[in-house]
Amino acid sequence: MKKFIILFLATITLSGCTQEVSFNNPSVQGTKDNYFWRAQSFSATIDPVTNTISLEADSQFETLTLKMPLPSATNICPITSVLGTGSASEATFSYVVNGQNLFYATGANAQDGQIILSEYDPINKTISGTYRFNAFNLTNNPLGNPIVNFTNGVFYKIPVN
Repeated sequence: MKKFIILFLATITLSGCTQEVSFNNPSVQGTKDNYFWRAQSFSATIDPVTNTISLEADSQFETLTLKMPLPSATNICPITSVLGTGSASEATFSYVVNGQNLFYATGANAQDGQIILSEYDPINKTISGTYRFNAFNLTNNPLGNPIVNFTNGVFYKIPVN
C-alpha cells in the first residue's frame, strides 16, 4: 500500500509540471536603471541621406531611439558603434512624468556606450543587435535623474521600413 501511495504522489507531482514557452520575436528590451524594460511597439527606418538606421521603441510613456550606421559592402556586420564619438551613432530616451517631457541623450565627446548591429538582413528587412549606454538629462528637469542607464539591451529581428 505504501508503494501505491508513493507512486500516486509522484505521478501527481510530475504531471503538474508543464513548460510554457513564450517567444519575443521580434523584441526590444534591456535593463533600464537596474529594472527590466521591454518595448511594446518598435520600428526601424533607413535614412538614405545619412546612410543610417534609426530604431524607435516605445513603452507606454517612454521612447528609446537608437541610431547607427547602415552596413555596406565594405562595412559588414557586426558593426560596433561607440556612442558620443560622432553624429552617425546616438541613443536617446524620453518619457513623460507629471505631464512634463524628460529627454536624455548621449552627447558629443561623452563616450559612454555602444550599439552593436550584429545582423542586417536586406532580403527580409530586419535588424538585430545589442546596446548599452548612459544618457544625460538634457532638460535639467529636477523630476528626472541626471543620467539614465541602459545595460544588457537587445533588439532582435526588428522590421526595417
